[in-house]
Amino acid sequence: MSATTREELLWRFGKAEDPEVEARRQRILEVLLEASPQVQERLIEKGIEKGIEKGIGKGRLAEARAALRRVLARRQLALSALDDARIETCVELATLERWHDQAITATTASEALQ
Repeated sequence: MSATTREELLWRFGKAEDPEVEARRQRILEVLLEASPQVQERLIEKGIEKGIEKGIGKGRLAEARAALRRVLARRQLALSALDDARIETCVELATLERWHDQAITATTASEALQ
């Protein structure tokens, strides 16, 4: 598909602010997808792949949090409520891994989470 065709389609059928127009646009998309099972299947496969990637990412974060907490507990470094909340809300795997490494030698939980 050429860039011009793509732009024209997006201009004609792009997301609309008017709820009535948006509902019509979504119905058009539904009808087109029903008429094209191959495209529908590709979109489903993409969604499944994204879901799997997201699930793996969440699982890695959960395991990193658990490993960090195990090291801190094993070293008898008590977590304050604030420190525990920081661990729970952290969504950066690299940060959790850094904290884990620091927890191995830190003298306090707060020091490990710097």
